[in-house]
Amino acid sequence: MSFMDDLIEAANGLLRHAGTNAHEAGAIVLNATSLPKLLAARKEALRWSRNVSYAFTAEMDEEEAEETASASRNAGPADALRHCYLSAMLGRDLGYEDALLVLTTHEMNAEWGSPASRMDLFNNAIGIEIGVRSKTASDGDLQEATMNAFLQGRLRVVDKANGNVLVPTKSLTFGR
Repeated sequence: MSFMDDLIEAANGLLRHAGTNAHEAGAIVLNATSLPKLLAARKEALRWSRNVSYAFTAEMDEEEAEETASASRNAGPADALRHCYLSAMLGRDLGYEDALLVLTTHEMNAEWGSPASRMDLFNNAIGIEIGVRSKTASDGDLQEATMNAFLQGRLRVVDKANGNVLVPTKSLTFGR
């Protein structure tokens, strides 16, 4: 490896710890005024998808509910919803090109090309479309549009039981 490769790898290691990578950091630096919106949207999407991940777990004991919710947030229904909702907010707030740049560069990491990364990119595209078409929508309106896209089978999840293929889903209990 060259010095530059070592430097990039060290920077990516630090950025990974912060939940980003050099490509995404560069995209954010180019449009630094979008950072507050990006951070707020990430926080809100994570909050909402975490709440959704506990859907239908009321009858489970605490350990089983946590395991089920965690699985939903990892290439499952809640993860699909999080990516779509985040992308919808960024599409609305930043516009198509800036949202696409930030969201695509976020996926440019060691997972690039994996089923989970392909799922994220697919759901990001649906979310950006929702947001760009809903410039005056509230966050609640975007949540509703995201859930409708999910229930209509427009979003994708990774079907781990069948070779990690992407499949449309209409159920928050998929994969249980």
